[in-house]
Amino acid sequence: MIKKYRAGTFTEAFQRIKEELGPDAVILQQQELKNSKNPNEKVEVTVTLDDIAEAPPPPGRRGTEKLAIYNNKGVKPVEWRNLDRPPLPPKNVAPEPVKVNNDRLIDCMESTLAEVRKLREDFAATRNDFLEGVRVVRDRIPKEFNSITAKLTKSGLSAQIVQDLLAEVMLLCPANSRDEVSIREQMKKALANRISIAPRPRLRKGRPLVQMFIGPTGSGKSGIISKLAGRATITGNPNVAIVTTDCCRMGAMEQMEAFAAAADITLERAYSPEEIPEIFERLRNKSLVLVDTAGRSLGNKEHEEEVKAFHDAIRPDEMHVVLPLNMRDSDLKKSTEVYAALKANRVIFTKQDEASEQGALLWLPIKFEIPLSYIGNGQGPDNIVSAEKEIIAEWLVK
Repeated sequence: MIKKYRAGTFTEAFQRIKEELGPDAVILQQQELKNSKNPNEKVEVTVTLDDIAEAPPPPGRRGTEKLAIYNNKGVKPVEWRNLDRPPLPPKNVAPEPVKVNNDRLIDCMESTLAEVRKLREDFAATRNDFLEGVRVVRDRIPKEFNSITAKLTKSGLSAQIVQDLLAEVMLLCPANSRDEVSIREQMKKALANRISIAPRPRLRKGRPLVQMFIGPTGSGKSGIISKLAGRATITGNPNVAIVTTDCCRMGAMEQMEAFAAAADITLERAYSPEEIPEIFERLRNKSLVLVDTAGRSLGNKEHEEEVKAFHDAIRPDEMHVVLPLNMRDSDLKKSTEVYAALKANRVIFTKQDEASEQGALLWLPIKFEIPLSYIGNGQGPDNIVSAEKEIIAEWLVK
């Protein structure tokens, strides 16, 4: 008896042969069907049940029956075990249940728990070392410095900065004159030496001094500009103008227009960087031009490109980043990183009167090498001060 089997692969054909004819089948021919119209029939195997030199299966090994293949080289046995999938179980026989190696699972769980316990121990040891280090530092600080140490720490200064300041003041204060007043005064001097202050802006003849203000939403840029413009006019400088690029935010334009009209200050609107040359041509006789910009959330690449474009068109003398002092230190760092990349070269802090910590007045300018220019300390029109080392030092030890 000769029979032909067609299938998608030789493995499928062999499996059907084994199921229907058993291990006595002998393969006479196997070939690929190149012109088959049926996608499920790509190979053809011809078999017979005639006894043509069948190779007997090895004794005592279940599931390794061999099928004899007849070709021009003779008989070649093929192991069913080499097929892509295992042989199907006999009909009406339930498959054997999957055995779970409980011992191996338990060993794995115990190993994982041991690793977790080790991590907890390492964390506890690190924490204890840290606390011990803090205790040693505190124990080594003379009691006369406890009060000033508490004030500096409350201001939000890091432990390293506080230790450096204390080491300097201890050298300046002899052991026989370490009263609270002298320690406080020496600490103010040490702080003042570290505070970074920008030079005062200078007006010049021939073209205006241009100050540009950038910063996150709600930082108080417009308020700072209004205060600086008002202070300039009060101190006898009538040639002040404001240029605003914040032309889309609801209410921003109306607020700036109302202020400019009340203070009799020229206000120009710049909707795109292409308008800047024409605007500044009209302002060439002004002595001071303050440029307001829109605030956006951090990570807004479109806004960053917009700020860069306006900066390149305006080429300001000073680029001030405006930040609220009551912002968290981590957010202050992130904001300053972004705006420092946009060529900010001055820092203005607002909401000093609302901040519970003043430490950023010291560490942020040092960390980013951007000096302080102005500090807003209230909502009133005159609540702005030029950054002064002595004033800031007083705030830090208050």
